Amino acid sequence: EKPGQEYLYNKISKFIPEKSIDLFDVIDVEGIQENNLFEPLIDGVERNYKNRPNLVARLEGDGSGRSIVFSGHMDTVGVREKEWKVFKDPFSGNIRDGKMYGRGILDMKAGLLAGFFALKCLSDLKIKLKGDVIAESVVDEELGGMNGTVACRLKYPDIDFAILPEPTDLTLGIENRSGSVWKATVREKGPGGYSQDINPINKLSEFSNLLEEYDSYRNKKMVFPEKYNGVKFHKLLIFLIYSGGKNYIENASYVPMDGQLYFYIPTRPYTKEEELWSEFSNFLNEKAANSKYLKDGLPEFERTLRYFNGNITDTEHPAFYYLKQAYKKCDLKYEEKACPFFCDAEAFKLVGGTEVVLIGPKGDRLHGMDEYVEIESIFDLIKILIHTAIGFCR
Repeated sequence: EKPGQEYLYNKISKFIPEKSIDLFDVIDVEGIQENNLFEPLIDGVERNYKNRPNLVARLEGDGSGRSIVFSGHMDTVGVREKEWKVFKDPFSGNIRDGKMYGRGILDMKAGLLAGFFALKCLSDLKIKLKGDVIAESVVDEELGGMNGTVACRLKYPDIDFAILPEPTDLTLGIENRSGSVWKATVREKGPGGYSQDINPINKLSEFSNLLEEYDSYRNKKMVFPEKYNGVKFHKLLIFLIYSGGKNYIENASYVPMDGQLYFYIPTRPYTKEEELWSEFSNFLNEKAANSKYLKDGLPEFERTLRYFNGNITDTEHPAFYYLKQAYKKCDLKYEEKACPFFCDAEAFKLVGGTEVVLIGPKGDRLHGMDEYVEIESIFDLIKILIHTAIGFCR
């Protein structure tokens, strides 16, 4: 991410004094490795922060008012496809029919840059505010990350409100999900090959069917608030099943000795990991007792990412008055919704004591082929951020 952060640094240094810009390494922040939200590993591999700095820019007020931060992440997920359909280059940034295409444009370069453009507009217009308006670009949000945001909250804790521009179709994301990704591993003893009696692939296949059953069971018993606004079905997903190799030549008809399955369980915010895992284990143990391949033992389980606590925003926070005014001034529909994904929102409240809401642009296909953002919605987002900052920080 370093070249992206340096590019952004050079742009914003034209209107923000360099003393008010901070480019720093995540791992150098005092106390980060001792913080209970710091996650050093991803699927057993140590996270690497070389050439992955955070960037923070501050438009300073006179020190007598409330502060607000617009926080986005610079990192993106990878690209599986060598070519996309709308434009071949997954990183083109090309535009068609009012949509800009590219990996990470929706999640979340567009939202990230909206925060910095809001600072530029406030600077260009020479609007004087009592409180600080801050834009930050963090790293390590994707792939179960949160350490970049934890670093910013530790280094800059005293902020009164935060807007996180994850893609929300310009609605206000007042809730995001709890949960994580786990790995199920099956290991068998024996000679392998044609002489192997127990096939781990059979066990993994049966286990994947049990995951589907558990998904249905869990969703039927899930309880929502009376005025809940959002997708109620929290879909359990299977990301990867691996055993025996990638093709016939590699495997040579050899019955494997082990295999892995990765699965994702999202649930309501503030659900404790112990509570979720207890329900999951009890369900599996009951079902496995009558199964063909799992009755002698379930797979080994290991959580591959941090466990997300999720977040619910306090909509009585004073910033919401100014958010509503901002939507009205922009002639946009004001709507509060629950968001169907994990993100780093919880770090704002748990580390910095800062209330946070999600507001991001319109688009689709995040993490997939032909990811795009609707350009007009980026300008709408910038206007929302500016009007909210003027009201809240004046």
